[in-house]
Amino acid sequence: MNRTAGIIKMHYRDKWTWFIIPWSIMMFSFVVNLIIGVFLRGEEVHYTGGISSIFIYLFIAGMFTLSQTFPFAISLSARRKDYFLGTAAMVAMVSAVTAAALLLLGIIETQLTGGWGVRVQFFHLPYVNDGNMLQQLWIYFSVMLHLFFFGFVMASVHRRFRMTGLILLLAIMLVVPAVAVTVLTYYRWWDDMFGWLSGYTAFQHTLWMLPLTIVYALLSYLFLRKSTV
Repeated sequence: MNRTAGIIKMHYRDKWTWFIIPWSIMMFSFVVNLIIGVFLRGEEVHYTGGISSIFIYLFIAGMFTLSQTFPFAISLSARRKDYFLGTAAMVAMVSAVTAAALLLLGIIETQLTGGWGVRVQFFHLPYVNDGNMLQQLWIYFSVMLHLFFFGFVMASVHRRFRMTGLILLLAIMLVVPAVAVTVLTYYRWWDDMFGWLSGYTAFQHTLWMLPLTIVYALLSYLFLRKSTV
């Protein structure tokens, strides 16, 4: 347990990676959209997808965190299990804190400021924020966790199998969607698929992501156990 806590402390010291950079990127996007809202003079609601930057960043962080911290942690005699558990705990805490902050900003945006005075909807979006507060928290938290471990498992494949394994993984990731698109187009199932998906809420969709997140995490751990530094 002490070694796992040590890994968490190691990550926490890097506040730039976990906090400053992702929030700086997102807030820059927020300011840009706020300026656009001012020019539009609040004549219509201005919806923006700028909040997605922090989710994309966590996916990227999942890919580069391993290469930056794994060799260092192992050189300090940390076990691979401790490294994995500490990293998973850190990203879970970051995701939870970020989810709570995004929800709070969404409440300020819609209930206290009327879209920051210029009808800008940056933190509170239709469909994503249709559920109750707990459901919205779960959506933010689960998506961030999912994207991080998606990037993390890709980095783990590279650490375990080097470039050959990564190229093979990327090839699979390209071929499988291409085959799926071909099948859906050939049988004209697009309307049926979108009709089926639209029958579920964003909260329900994120529940489907949970098994995938668990698979990514387990595969990452298995690859790290056999990987070299």
